[in-house]
Amino acid sequence: MTFRFAGAAAQVCKHCKFVVARTDRNLQAVGRMSDLVDIPTPLQLGVMGRWGNEPFVVDGRVQLDREGAPGAPWQEHFVTFPNSGRWCWVASAQGRWYSTSEVALPPGGLPPLGSLRPGAQIQLQGYGVFTVAEVGRRRVISGEGELPSVAAPGIPTGYADIAGPNGAFGTLDYGDGQRIPPKLYLGGQIDPAVLQLASGAPVQQAEAQVTALSCPTCGGNLPLVAPSTAERIVCRYCGTASDLRQGALVALGQAPRPPMEPYVPIGAEGQLRGMRVICIGFVIRGCTVEGERYRWREYLLYAGPRTGYLWLMEEDGAWQLVTPIPPGEVAVAGGSAMFRGASYTFKQRVDAEVEYVIGEFYWKVEIGERVRATEFQGPGGKVSVEEAPSEVTYSFCEPLPGKELASAFNLQPPPVALDASAQGGGLCTIILIVGVILLIIFFIAISDCSGGGGGGGVFIGPSFGGGK
Repeated sequence: MTFRFAGAAAQVCKHCKFVVARTDRNLQAVGRMSDLVDIPTPLQLGVMGRWGNEPFVVDGRVQLDREGAPGAPWQEHFVTFPNSGRWCWVASAQGRWYSTSEVALPPGGLPPLGSLRPGAQIQLQGYGVFTVAEVGRRRVISGEGELPSVAAPGIPTGYADIAGPNGAFGTLDYGDGQRIPPKLYLGGQIDPAVLQLASGAPVQQAEAQVTALSCPTCGGNLPLVAPSTAERIVCRYCGTASDLRQGALVALGQAPRPPMEPYVPIGAEGQLRGMRVICIGFVIRGCTVEGERYRWREYLLYAGPRTGYLWLMEEDGAWQLVTPIPPGEVAVAGGSAMFRGASYTFKQRVDAEVEYVIGEFYWKVEIGERVRATEFQGPGGKVSVEEAPSEVTYSFCEPLPGKELASAFNLQPPPVALDASAQGGGLCTIILIVGVILLIIFFIAISDCSGGGGGGGVFIGPSFGGGK
């Protein structure tokens, strides 16, 4: 066995799939890889090109999954630069591309994994302040080619993804406690256009290429727009929830059908604010406040490989366009959040729960799934913070006129307001009721009065996922 790249510390044998590590004295087998999962990528093993003005080669890749989410792998590419001898990891997640390189550990090493929580800020001496986006344990499940170093296949290792201002991104890798020591990888989001393949092919398509799969239960035709990131599809005809594995749907069981048809149909294409978008998912969520149940509706849009995912949120006829925010761009302290130099004040916090779902999703969505959702109101809209046990995500919600939405998808204008009794009510209904009560109290001259509040819709789209 020979190593092409001098900086590689391990290689996956293409015949037996064993990972062979290079030591000071000899070669040592450290575990056998599983077969590669069919995740589409332009960065195939051996692909060459130029990164800006420097030539590069894809010398290897690994596929990993989270310890608590088997069967939902992502992949990372080992990219080397022959002229300089340096290397980096390249990965994509929800339309965004990232590059990270190993850097020296800060003085004193990494903070203890058990001390980290999503949303917390940490200081890495010499590198700056970062926000913890995700904390968990992952496993290498498959791979190919040469690698700088990886834990033995199937062995869980701790990690934390972090983000900083201006697209900065990194991973604290806590190793396996034996052969692989803790490591720090830093880098950031990149424009895939900087990668020019020798073949002339684009690293990613400008728009989504829609294909279709058949529901394993009813045979219904289900559009699939993002095969590289889709994890679960819930049939819009019969409600069968399926996981996407090796390009086919594997049925998991039935999910309850939503009590209403989505205003924007699943599979509908439109032009929204200069973007070609496809509606791929529909969710009804709810929360309970002071014994009352409130509900709102969310639509998952796919805007192509470059932009990734967006959301629409509708409550009582009011629409919002929801755009993900990199965690490093938001700073939350006390009752306010800072975003792009502006301050947003606390509005509300609820525990939101998935009640109904149909369509294609980039995580393993389930009925009953809950997150803690917090909104901060400020210039132009709201900053939304969604906290799950292992990760935190941020979004910006801005008002979207119903007429603009209808024009984007060539639909009839949406209702100005929905029937509160049918849809579970909302913040606007609560305000109206409270206002009427206060007027009645005023006119009957009761001097000592008090009122109650309620909870409105809070956007809670989950993580973008996908590791580094």
